Amino acid sequence: AVVSTQSTGAPPPHLPVQCSKTKTLRGFGSLLGYLPFLLTLLIGGGVVICYCMAVAYGHVEAAFPYISDTGTFPPESCVFTLFLNCAAVVALAIFTLKYLHVVQYNRQCSPAVTRINTAALITGYISAFGIMVVGAFQETNVLEVHVAGAMMAFIGGTVYMFLIASIGFRQDVNFGVDERQYAKARLAMAFLSAISFIIMIVATKEAFEMWYEEHIDDDRKPQLWNKNDKGYNVHLVATAFEWVMALDLLAFLMTFSQELHIIQLQVVLSRLSTYSGQQHHKRSLLRQMIL
Repeated sequence: AVVSTQSTGAPPPHLPVQCSKTKTLRGFGSLLGYLPFLLTLLIGGGVVICYCMAVAYGHVEAAFPYISDTGTFPPESCVFTLFLNCAAVVALAIFTLKYLHVVQYNRQCSPAVTRINTAALITGYISAFGIMVVGAFQETNVLEVHVAGAMMAFIGGTVYMFLIASIGFRQDVNFGVDERQYAKARLAMAFLSAISFIIMIVATKEAFEMWYEEHIDDDRKPQLWNKNDKGYNVHLVATAFEWVMALDLLAFLMTFSQELHIIQLQVVLSRLSTYSGQQHHKRSLLRQMIL
């Protein structure tokens, strides 16, 4: 990183010694493009590790469990929470950088693009918060909160995909890359996510109705589906499309890589100037006199 320093003068003797300098840190631009890869590694790697642990401990069946089922029981639930929380933080960073990227290149100040970009940021944050909720509240402990978190993650993520895709079609300025080359692919991914979500919800409802109809008199856990259970094939459809949704969202965010690569991030650190220090000292003395 390159550090530039500029002095603003020494404070008067009656003030505390302060280093009145402004520092600008640069050099993060080329690394930002790897954030989508880091997110994929955290979610993909975390889920694979939890899946292997859950199968090894006999907590789930090997064939296409729900993603949440791989992190429901300890010890894999601890790993599941850790990876999802880290992934949510990275997702927040990606959503924020994409928002700032659109703001920077929306030089014509299109009101429509500004509104869509703001809505996308909000839905992205909702999706990231949903990921945290899914990791923190296991389905066997607080099912309602867990399901609410999953809905925030999936619905928020799908809406975000549609909004970002629409910006690529509406924007008439240079984004630093050809945004239109991604717009059609992103729109197709958004439709795939929406269709997968609908199929997953319908199939899940149908599968669990069949499950509880068959296992109403026993205490067998619904994480242990097998091919002899009533509704097993419907269950596989539901879980398969849940995995499709997750992979689709990760693939969508991977398309941000080239755009994030061209962003130059600057972090500016600045201490109070001498004048600001004097004003602060005067206000402190005034408060002491009043008290």
